[in-house]
Amino acid sequence: MPEANFALILSCYPPIVLQRQDKFDGNVKKVIKMGFNPQKCEFVHAMQVFSSIGQSTLECKLDVLRRWGWSDEDVRLAFRKCPIYMSASKTKLVSVFNFLVNKMGWHPSAIAHVPSAFTYSLERRIIPRCSVIRVLLSKGLINEENKIYLSSLVVNSNKRFLDTFVTKYQDHVPQLLNIFHGKMTIGELGLEFEPKFVMKNCSA
Repeated sequence: MPEANFALILSCYPPIVLQRQDKFDGNVKKVIKMGFNPQKCEFVHAMQVFSSIGQSTLECKLDVLRRWGWSDEDVRLAFRKCPIYMSASKTKLVSVFNFLVNKMGWHPSAIAHVPSAFTYSLERRIIPRCSVIRVLLSKGLINEENKIYLSSLVVNSNKRFLDTFVTKYQDHVPQLLNIFHGKMTIGELGLEFEPKFVMKNCSA
């Protein structure tokens, strides 16, 4: 394991090395068996999840994921991509699923490809960005041909999102910047979230 990973453990995730020896050894074997490389920081994140979440809590979260339609493969895929998504509370998991599936129309399995969505603030990041997209779709400024990916909405930096979806359209919709910053809702423009406005096949 590289020195940077040890530093990450000691500075951010000390519970990893404070657990019982038998539990520590078991978690190491479990994480390696799942395909995590000790040379990568994702290994540390996976170890943190197993060291900080009890089995009963983990089972409850898995039940939430399955009730929202995730298969066991979806769960494994999401965990390999972003282990710390499992650190989100059950309430957070449900809230993000409810918004992205019922309000934006994404298929639950699409979210498994972008599990980092569960690590961001719904109110400060996800809803404002999706609001911008909802406005652009309603105005016909973007459409299914634009292939809007969930990852481009959630993961992209503020600058890249602004450049791609806000700045270039501000002459057409001056309110976009306020919507992006959460200072204005789409309701003030007479709009609502409707699943039909989302490109459901664009998941990556």
